[in-house]
Amino acid sequence: MSEPQQPPAQPHGTPPQFAGSHYPPQPPQPSQPDTRQPYGGQAYAGHPYPAQPYPDPQRAASSGSSGLGRLAFLLAVISLGIGLLVTLSFPLMYRMMGDPSAIGAFGAVGNGLVLIIAVVGLILGLMSVRRPGPQILAGIAIGVTASQLAGIVISWVSNLFYAFSF
Repeated sequence: MSEPQQPPAQPHGTPPQFAGSHYPPQPPQPSQPDTRQPYGGQAYAGHPYPAQPYPDPQRAASSGSSGLGRLAFLLAVISLGIGLLVTLSFPLMYRMMGDPSAIGAFGAVGNGLVLIIAVVGLILGLMSVRRPGPQILAGIAIGVTASQLAGIVISWVSNLFYAFSF
């Protein structure tokens, strides 16, 4: 048994020549790039359709949506910091003021400020998520502010139930 004969390898860029080929051999391709510009309004001779230019590349999303996401993230961090300061300052308030109503008012004012900032941050984060563009900061802001709002509301409701029981 004999193996089938393979034609010899051709140099790169030239088509193989087979016995009985109906096409004439092609000259080798030039090594320099083609300088003709078929796009941008120029048409080939004999081309049945007019040449159409490539569309402009898509521009990046405007900074408006990422600006809202950054602002929402900034408000989330600010409300988180204020909430941390209010929580850490309670032991100082106990030492400075012995009046429970003054300590309660301090907590209500501090948590009220956190609540307002967190609500604004949540709204801006939700607005930013609905727009095209990067959404990671808006997602972080939504998570942080939603957890702060849940904590504040649960704290106030539990304090309200304790107040009604006495």
